Amino acid sequence: MYSKLRALMTALTLFVLSVMPASAANTVDDVINKVRAPAYDCPDSALFDELETTLSDESITAEQRFSLLSAKGQFLICRGDYESALTMLKSLIAQEDVDDTSYAYVSAINQIGFIYDAQESPERCQYYRQARSLSSPERHSDIFTFASLSIITYCSESSTTGERLGKMFTVLEQNAASGNPGVLAHIHNAIGLLYGSLGQHALAAEQYIKAHEMGLKVYEGSNKLSILISAIVSLISSGQTEEAYRRIMEYGALNREINTPLTNYHYHYALSYYYRKTRDFDQLAATLPDFKTAISAVSSSFGLLMYNWHETEVCLYHHDLTCVQNYIDSFNKGDNYIPPRFRTNLDYLSFNLAMYLALGDIEKARIANEVFAAEAENKRIQQQNSANILSAANLYNRIYDLEGEIIEAKQERKQILAIVTGIFLITAALAAYVLRKKFLASKAIDPVTQLLNADTAISRINRLNAPGKNRAIAIAIFDISNLREIIRLLGSTKADSVLRKLAQTLQLTTRGNDILGRFGTEQFIMCLHNIEERSARSYFERVQTALDNTLDSGTKTGNVAVESSMSVFVSHEKITDLSDILDEMVMSIDMENR
Repeated sequence: MYSKLRALMTALTLFVLSVMPASAANTVDDVINKVRAPAYDCPDSALFDELETTLSDESITAEQRFSLLSAKGQFLICRGDYESALTMLKSLIAQEDVDDTSYAYVSAINQIGFIYDAQESPERCQYYRQARSLSSPERHSDIFTFASLSIITYCSESSTTGERLGKMFTVLEQNAASGNPGVLAHIHNAIGLLYGSLGQHALAAEQYIKAHEMGLKVYEGSNKLSILISAIVSLISSGQTEEAYRRIMEYGALNREINTPLTNYHYHYALSYYYRKTRDFDQLAATLPDFKTAISAVSSSFGLLMYNWHETEVCLYHHDLTCVQNYIDSFNKGDNYIPPRFRTNLDYLSFNLAMYLALGDIEKARIANEVFAAEAENKRIQQQNSANILSAANLYNRIYDLEGEIIEAKQERKQILAIVTGIFLITAALAAYVLRKKFLASKAIDPVTQLLNADTAISRINRLNAPGKNRAIAIAIFDISNLREIIRLLGSTKADSVLRKLAQTLQLTTRGNDILGRFGTEQFIMCLHNIEERSARSYFERVQTALDNTLDSGTKTGNVAVESSMSVFVSHEKITDLSDILDEMVMSIDMENR
C-alpha cells in the first residue's frame, strides 16, 4: 500500500515539475503580447513596470528577452528617449543566432529607422527598406505599411512627387476596407508629411486633422497628441491662426491628462510659435519661461535654438540691441550667423535681416537680404512646381502599386476607377465624422474663451477620485466684479477680447492636469486635484494676482484694472455634493461683492 502511495506521489511531483516551466513561459508570453503595440502606435505606459519586472526574471528564454527588449524600445521612443532606445536596439540586433523573421526583430529594425527619421538622418532609409523586405501585407502587416509609407515619403528620390503621392493614395485605398482607424490615421499622417515637404501647408493641415480625429478612436497616451502638433504647425504656417489657436487649446486640454515631458514641450513650443507668428510679443515673453523649462526636461537642441530665436525676437521688439548682439555673437561667424536648421526658413531669414538693420550693419544686412530673396524665389518655384503636380488628373494618372508593377491598361483603368470611388467614399465619411466631432467639441468648449464650459468642467470635477493621504481637492471660483465697467470703458466691441485675455492669463498660470473652465458670464472655475491644502490656497492667491494684473497696460482709456473676488473650497475626500458646494461658493462671492 505504502509503495503504491509513494509511486503516486512521485508521479504527481514529476507532473507538477513538468507543468511549471510551461506555465511560466505562458505568463511571459502573455506579457509580451500585452506590451507589444502596432508600429504606428504607442504602448500603454502603465505596462512599463510590468515589462521591467518580467525582464528581471533570469528564467526567461533568450527569445523572450529579445521580444521584451524590442517592445521596450517602443516605450522609450514614445517617451522621447531616442538615444537610450537607439543604443539598446542596435545592441539587440547585433546579437548572434537571432531569428530575423520574428516580429520582434523586424520591429527593432523599423524602430531604428524611425529614430534616424526623427533625427532627419539618411540612415533611416537603410533600416526602413530592411524592415519592409522582412515583412509583407500578410506578415507583420503594420510594420510593412509603416515602412512602405516612410520609404515613399523619404527614400524615393528617383520618383516624382506625383508618383509618390499616387502610391500613398493606393495604400490608402488598399487599407480603407479594413476600417482600422489606427492604420488610416497613420496613412493620412504620411500624406500630410508629403504635402508639407512641398510647402502645401493648408493641404498638409487637412490631412493631419483627419489623421488626428481618426487616431483619437484608438490611440492612447502621448500618441493622442503626436499628430495634433503637426496639424497646429501646418495651420500656423498656412495662416489659419484662429483654427491653430483652437487646436492648441485642444492640445492643452488633452495634455492635462497625459502630461509627459515630451507633450509639455510640444504644447509650449506651439504656444510660442503661435505668439511669434501673430506678433504678440508680450504673450510670447510670458510663455518663454515655461517653454525653457519644458526644453530642459527633454534636452532638445532644436527646442533650445527655437527658444533663443524667440527670446531675441522679443529683444528686437523692445529694441534691446545688446541682447540682439549677444545672440549674433553666439553663432559661428563663418555661417553668416544662421543656424543650419534655419537656413531655408523664411521667417528666420527675415528676422536675420531685421537684426542687422536694427544694429546698423548695412553690409551684413545686404548679405542677409540677398539670402532671403534667393530662398524666397526658390520656394516660389518649388510651390509652382508642386501646384502643377498636385492636380487631380495628374494624381489619378500616376497611381502605381507598392511594388511599382506595371499592370495592363484595362486593369489600370479599373483600378483608377476603384480608387477614385474609394477616395470619394472615404472623404465623405471623414467629412461626416469631422463635422460630428466639431459639434461635440463645440458643446464642451466655451466659444468665447476657448475654455471648458461650465457643464463640462463640473462633470470632470465630479469624476475626480478621492485625493491621497494629506492631500486635497481644491476648487476656486473667480468672479470679475467690475467686468461691466471694463467693457464700458473699452467699448462693447471689446467684450470678447477682454474675456479671451482673462482666459489666457488663467491658462498661463495653470498646470497640465488642472481643470479650468468658464463658470458664468463673469466667473471662472479652477480645480486642483491631489494637492496640499496650503499649497492650493497660496496657488489660488497667485492666480488671482495674475488675473487682477491682466489689463495693467496696453489700454488707451486710462487706468483700467481688473477687480476680482475669489471663493475657495477644499475637500480631503471625494466630492459628492458638488452642486450645493458651488451654490454656496457663488453666494459667498455675492455677499462679498455687496
